[in-house]
Amino acid sequence: MQKTKRKEDWDKGFCNDNGFCSDCKTYTDVVLDHRSGDTICTQCGLILEDHAVDFTAEWRNFDDQDSNNDPSRVGARSDPLLDSGVLTVNISNDNKKAASCVLPRLHKTLRNPDKSLHIAFETLGMMADRLALVTAIRDHAKELYKKADDRKFCRGRNCDAIMAACLFLACQEKGLPRTLKEIAMVANGATRKEINRMKELLKKILEVDSKTTNVGDLSRRCCSMIGMANQDMKAVLETLNKSKEVDVRRSPKSVLAAVMYMIAQLSNDKSTRDLTLHDVSQAADVAVATTKKAYKDLYPYVSRIIPNWFVKLEDLKILCLP
Repeated sequence: MQKTKRKEDWDKGFCNDNGFCSDCKTYTDVVLDHRSGDTICTQCGLILEDHAVDFTAEWRNFDDQDSNNDPSRVGARSDPLLDSGVLTVNISNDNKKAASCVLPRLHKTLRNPDKSLHIAFETLGMMADRLALVTAIRDHAKELYKKADDRKFCRGRNCDAIMAACLFLACQEKGLPRTLKEIAMVANGATRKEINRMKELLKKILEVDSKTTNVGDLSRRCCSMIGMANQDMKAVLETLNKSKEVDVRRSPKSVLAAVMYMIAQLSNDKSTRDLTLHDVSQAADVAVATTKKAYKDLYPYVSRIIPNWFVKLEDLKILCLP
């Protein structure tokens, strides 16, 4: 009973047991400083005891509010995708003395079935960070890779290309697509051809029903890269949808670049109007020459595809000639 009472008092930050102050010559309330471990008299400030040990937890942990930042200093962070349930700890060898090599050598002899997955998850995390992807996409890419690894798909294949393909599919399924060129930039040397090949194989093996990347999904991200306003983005998206009704045989990304350049010229924002053809082409990841060709093909249909709420018909003369 006394032990329980003392624990409750510790949690509250004070304790009456054995609180006799030699200066006050009486029993007084004392305060326990959790940081320094000092027991302090509340009347005169005398330190009655020092270096007290705090046996309580440092925080309250809730599983449903778990995040990537685990405050625990005991044990490894849990990961439900790993068979062992926890991430491993790699022991490095700082010097070349024989005695220092014993523990790492013993550590390597221990069988760890999750070692390859642990390395793959770390690599996937770094790829996702370089693309500034949200946690949901990163976790879904890990799930896809885990399923592929369980089916022995990763053996004898380029793991970097497989991880990049998992990221590509995860982005598509979460409605935040990235282009193959963007994925290849963080794929540690894997080419777009390799990533695309692994993507098609994964779709068959994992039965992933990923849709073709819609250029409309890319439009908002490309427009935001050059600082377009929401009204301009809305006009770009509506113009893209109407451009499908005309006979323009260009790639979707080149059409997007041409439409963005048209809307930029008609924008009410001066900074947007000052955007060059090179700026727009770079944001859409299209060559300038390709944007020019798509612009030339779309120009005869500007009165049909650009919404009338965005600009009046007579104001279309502002557009530069192709």
